[in-house]
Amino acid sequence: MKWILNILFFIPIIIFAQPTQNIEVCTSDNSYLQDYWVDDGNNQYFWNVEGGVIVSGNGTNQITVNWLNVPYDQYLINVYVISDAGCLGNTVSLLVDIDECSFDGIYVPNSFTPNQDGKNDIFIPKGENIVELELFIFNRWGQQIYQSYSNQGWNGKYEGVGEMCQIDVYVWVINYRFDGENFMHDAIGHVVLIR
Repeated sequence: MKWILNILFFIPIIIFAQPTQNIEVCTSDNSYLQDYWVDDGNNQYFWNVEGGVIVSGNGTNQITVNWLNVPYDQYLINVYVISDAGCLGNTVSLLVDIDECSFDGIYVPNSFTPNQDGKNDIFIPKGENIVELELFIFNRWGQQIYQSYSNQGWNGKYEGVGEMCQIDVYVWVINYRFDGENFMHDAIGHVVLIR
């Protein structure tokens, strides 16, 4: 993913804060490598990255940062620019929140909208090379309302009844196996049903 930071040239220096970027550091998809850049120009770029390692582009308008093995926390990226004419640009900061990967190798959404508009209607964990997936959904009282042993997602309805569940938070339990493995992984979490 690429993040652009905007630089303006003013005197004196103006500090401009960007929104926070959240990164889940997963080894399976290289999401730990992130690109950051500012607008082009024949300028001098000075980057300061807390926690991460600049693997390419230091001194240029675009850098790639490696966030692998960085403790889960929030870190600042700062860049300031000196133009060809010697003018000092503003310092731009981006707060980066490093989180662990959601069940490394599998992505489990935290919400879905089963309103039958064709977008985000089914709750299903996804990942590469998953050959077996069992899914169980429970309501807030601990009653099991859905189960699947065949890689099927939940459409937001009470199993067997066919009625749509109310807007609420539901607990999910999954058991899954990757291709080439002979054992099951398990995970538990929650999902918000929204309409």
